[in-house]
Amino acid sequence: MKLTDKEAKTEELLEEYKDLVKAKASLYFMLGADKEDIVQEGMIGLYKAIQNFDESKGASFKSFAELCITRQIVSAIVAANRKKYAPLNTAVSLDKPVGDDENSLSLGETLVSDVNGDPANSVLAEEMIELILSPGAKILSEFERKVLLQLLDGNNYQEIAKALGKSPKQIDNTIQRIRTKLRKFY
Repeated sequence: MKLTDKEAKTEELLEEYKDLVKAKASLYFMLGADKEDIVQEGMIGLYKAIQNFDESKGASFKSFAELCITRQIVSAIVAANRKKYAPLNTAVSLDKPVGDDENSLSLGETLVSDVNGDPANSVLAEEMIELILSPGAKILSEFERKVLLQLLDGNNYQEIAKALGKSPKQIDNTIQRIRTKLRKFY
């Protein structure tokens, strides 16, 4: 299939400014994404610049392209950092193996307490919770242990905040720290 002149020019500009996009992308970090995702956002910005550039406005294409690339990357980062994506960005996979060997159970299999399931798994899960919550383990601080116990009792952020005399935001921050520590522990 033969490209039209406009399509060929678009391809040429995309190739010509690819290094500019990579340079801009290297300046940013996006939670839950790798560098290639940021580069891809930059390429979208470059494509938009190619489609919307108007020579009559007096600006050079390079200046306009830099602006479009930067705005696209920043918009993507702002969107990724919205609270509604927080569960996706901070989640721990239940499919992650607990041990190093290939036969080890996943985190989900370990933490499931099914009455009809393997009693060894139930015992293992209870032992893991005891280990994590034990003061001698030094995995969690005293306050983090209190918050985790409240969570395990089924309390929500507001209930935990009220019981411990803290704000819901402080409880949320504490839960984020607990998740990070548990990820490192597992």
